[in-house]
Amino acid sequence: MNFVRWIPILVLPLVATSAIGAERAFLKSENQLLETELRIAATPQIYFVFDLKDNKVCLKARGRILKEFRMKGIRSWGRTSGARATTLVEKSTLFPPKRGLITPNTKDAEEARVETLELKDMPASFTLVMDKEMWIAVRPEPAGVLSWLWSVHYPIRWYLTRPVLTVWHAARRRSFTSMEIVLNEDDARALYWSFLEGMAAIVYSPGQP
Repeated sequence: MNFVRWIPILVLPLVATSAIGAERAFLKSENQLLETELRIAATPQIYFVFDLKDNKVCLKARGRILKEFRMKGIRSWGRTSGARATTLVEKSTLFPPKRGLITPNTKDAEEARVETLELKDMPASFTLVMDKEMWIAVRPEPAGVLSWLWSVHYPIRWYLTRPVLTVWHAARRRSFTSMEIVLNEDDARALYWSFLEGMAAIVYSPGQP
């Protein structure tokens, strides 16, 4: 019985130490985010911040938010802790948007118009291939029974392919980090439209050791 009385006294320092460690990790991540964004915001370029803490994607310039997309769901694989600066290498999608081919004759050349791609022409499901071995898959939020049934294959494919890709990259002595984010369909299309190859981005996930 006497030993039972000492249990809270023995456990309390362990809990406090764990809490302090978690707080330090969080503050370190926050400081890393500020330092990383300060370097990018000092330039005139527009950039994205994928904030896994507040579940949002922000289009920013000079530290100011120009557009914000709310994440409806997040999955991550590999190392995503801290604030990682990266750059968009390419956008990969099954059906990329294309303009119609225009081959006017001499008579109606002045009537030819270049077809303008609009937001509705953009894909809502695509993968952002970033540098430093990082992939960000973007998926639309299901908006009906059929789209919900189709979305079932995403998690199945995710958990089947991630281990294989991790082993494949490890064999080549490369790291592998992957994310899947779910957005409103219009937001997903807007992200594809506005995120251009070569643009900078920050992936932020705090508090992880």
